[in-house]
Amino acid sequence: MTLLRRLVLAGLVLAATLASGAALADSGTIDFESSVDFKAIRTFALREGSIRSLKPEVDNRLFRQRMNDSIRAVLAKKGLKEVATQPDVVVTFHFSDADVSQVDRLPATRIPDAPGMRGFVIPGSGPRQVLYTEGSLVIDMYDASDTLIWRGTYRDREQSGPRLSRNLSEDARRLLSRFPPRKR
Repeated sequence: MTLLRRLVLAGLVLAATLASGAALADSGTIDFESSVDFKAIRTFALREGSIRSLKPEVDNRLFRQRMNDSIRAVLAKKGLKEVATQPDVVVTFHFSDADVSQVDRLPATRIPDAPGMRGFVIPGSGPRQVLYTEGSLVIDMYDASDTLIWRGTYRDREQSGPRLSRNLSEDARRLLSRFPPRKR
């Protein structure tokens, strides 16, 4: 195998390793009260969400409006109607973020022998400092008696605050795509 082919193969392996780590960074979960008949819910009211962030790209009126619009759009697409009085559910969101620093090491990768070619080892790297912003988005739904009946939580890791801000409305859509929940 020529040196050029080895370098290309090494680059592909490294890119796949880094991409798989990035894909695992986001996670979303939902929890709900199993005794609630979610199919009977027809109306909602959206209440003011809370944001705990020192980042100006997140803690501002435009970001809050984008989150509200995302939530409204998904719920309307699911057939729910927004009302000002006596809603079936009240929906709100909470967001917080933190800057994280960690030390990462990439292990050595062995490329096995192939017919007619000898395998080789791509040396590992590290330690290297990895900086990212981790945000937690929580969307809550309360019934008329102010009891929490549905909660979606989404954790997102991004390299910067602006990138996190851009992705959060899509994260809200991902969470609400799992509403109404299937019975357990």
